[in-house]
Amino acid sequence: MSKVPVIILSGFLGSGKTTLLLRMLREAADFRLKPAVLMNELGKQDVDGHLLQDASPDLLLTKLLDGCICCSKKSDIQDSLKQLIKRKPDVILIELTGVANPEEIVDALTEPALLPHVKLHKVITVLDAENVLAYNSIFASDRELVHTLRRQIEVADLLLLNKIDLISDKQLKSIEKTVRKFNHQALLLPTTFSQLDLDIIFGSLQSRQSQPPAAAPNLNKGLHMRAIKAFKEPRPASKHATSFSRVQTLTIQIEHEVVVTQSLVEHYLGKWGKSLLRAKGYLRIGSKREAYLLQFAGKRTNWLPTAYQEAPYLVLIGLDLDVQLIEDDWNKRLIDSQTN
Repeated sequence: MSKVPVIILSGFLGSGKTTLLLRMLREAADFRLKPAVLMNELGKQDVDGHLLQDASPDLLLTKLLDGCICCSKKSDIQDSLKQLIKRKPDVILIELTGVANPEEIVDALTEPALLPHVKLHKVITVLDAENVLAYNSIFASDRELVHTLRRQIEVADLLLLNKIDLISDKQLKSIEKTVRKFNHQALLLPTTFSQLDLDIIFGSLQSRQSQPPAAAPNLNKGLHMRAIKAFKEPRPASKHATSFSRVQTLTIQIEHEVVVTQSLVEHYLGKWGKSLLRAKGYLRIGSKREAYLLQFAGKRTNWLPTAYQEAPYLVLIGLDLDVQLIEDDWNKRLIDSQTN
């Protein structure tokens, strides 16, 4: 069974995420795609969900309310996505709250129950051009929020600088300079009302109907030309394009009979730690094959005993990983450990 591609929509409150999502739902049919949506809202009342359902009455929609999907609601992601997967969508769109960190959702996609069924396609972050430069000073007292807003920029594959009709060309260039300090590789598109050629997002996706997509809609010509003039730059190519996203995952399957030690794993993660956002996995350690859950983030490695009985594996999550090199290093370490 092929994995369902997942697109994560990120961005601070009021940036234009829902406007973009509504456009994506309206135009998905032009690409012969059947979308499903997992929507998260901080409040107990469902506001955006009604907008989506009104726009697309037959939409496959699951809602997580009254909490952030990357914090208090993270444990609910698995069940919500499994419900949507059963409906056999061509793509799943996850709209995050304005204060959610996208990499936490990428981490959730690598849980054992989801890993065989979904794959990350893109992380899209929508920025409010009128206010984005002021966030650092406005939220200076909340380091965690500032960090989250920065990570929304850093891990994105596509950055939409939205509401450019409300700023000057000078401000536009200043914002680009600031954004590029945190992410110099993502495609950066100035937009108004989150308008862009959706072929950039949907063009490489396959529909079960196997029909060619319709022609992409025209953009607002004036704003489109302004965007081209302000951002004439090539998009860097990834050396190892194992994923459509810069946030890549590498899953290392480990045979039951292979002996793995904590020391081997920790030395391995220590070497590649600078490239990793995090690592985790279920491993059988030592000659007794005791099962442990590994969690690695930053420079910290935690081992927790677990009742997990399935095949052991290790998942690495990072930005622009040299997947082949990292995988080869793991295999070499295993061979060396078995021969010594």
